[in-house]
Amino acid sequence: MELSERKEMILSAIIERFLTTGEPVGSKFLAGMLAVPVSSATVRNDMAMLSDMGYLDQPHTSAGRIPSDKGYRYYIDRLLQNFNPSDADIFRILSSIDHSEGDAVSILSQICEVLSVVTGLTAVALTPFSENSVVTGAKLIPLGTKSVMVTVSTSTGITKSRISRLQCEIDYPLMELFYNVTAANFIGLTSDEFTKAKLQSVAASLGERSLDIMPLIVSFFDCATEASGADVIVKGQSQLLSCAELGSTGVEIIELLRNRSAVVSLMETQQDEAVSLKIGSENEFRCLRRAAVIKAKYKVGENAAGTIGVIGQTKTDYSRIIPLVKYISEVAGSILTGMADD
Repeated sequence: MELSERKEMILSAIIERFLTTGEPVGSKFLAGMLAVPVSSATVRNDMAMLSDMGYLDQPHTSAGRIPSDKGYRYYIDRLLQNFNPSDADIFRILSSIDHSEGDAVSILSQICEVLSVVTGLTAVALTPFSENSVVTGAKLIPLGTKSVMVTVSTSTGITKSRISRLQCEIDYPLMELFYNVTAANFIGLTSDEFTKAKLQSVAASLGERSLDIMPLIVSFFDCATEASGADVIVKGQSQLLSCAELGSTGVEIIELLRNRSAVVSLMETQQDEAVSLKIGSENEFRCLRRAAVIKAKYKVGENAAGTIGVIGQTKTDYSRIIPLVKYISEVAGSILTGMADD
């Protein structure tokens, strides 16, 4: 529902004052700060109407008003001005990320860490995942005479490793056979093509060295399968415990963030959304009913690959946090695209 210009001014003033002080806002204060002359009685009447419409809450009978989830939503969708991150925030973000080496997980861990520090909120990311992601490479790193690390990389920049223990000593012919078998049968496949039937077919074709090489092939297969799903990265969980508005639900949110499938569901967004925001009761999980979840997709190349965002109380500086989440998702996509192209 569209509000009148005066009601929008009052709602905006209440939200901005509440975000600054954390205290209910009264009509007398509002009448003195609005850009146009309005009596306290008129302001009280408009505040009562905004409360009846669900945009404001009144914590106590004699207290002023605070924004409701519906009020925040109206403010963000219709009244919030578009801002860019400050030069100081941009410098802090870019100077904190070392992308000279490491895989997508380590890069996103750094990005989540700095996002949490800059915003003062808990940062969450999903590693790149795409139905079009393919296995692009494999590597063997001998660790001993009968143990080797198998590493698999994908087109979205994800790298997974696993230690494989052999019954025979690792030698050059065995390593060469591994590279030939994986190149002929697995490199270039999508996650959907890594099936048990495919693995069994490859095993049957290996001949006399099948027993020697199968531990390596199985480790490769497991790494590739694991790399096809999104990993969860969380930084700054302690921020949830220090937030008075969240109270005991901060602990419940931390427990939620330990559940991979729940976090994947929480961080999903629509493909066409630049930034997605859920406020309080809009969240599907009960423990987030006092929280705001702000998230954005990042792309690797032309494909939407993963999500990064923050979780905090509903009383959040949206004018600063929303542009920061959008900007850092673009930074993540740019870095990961560069890594995938190398």
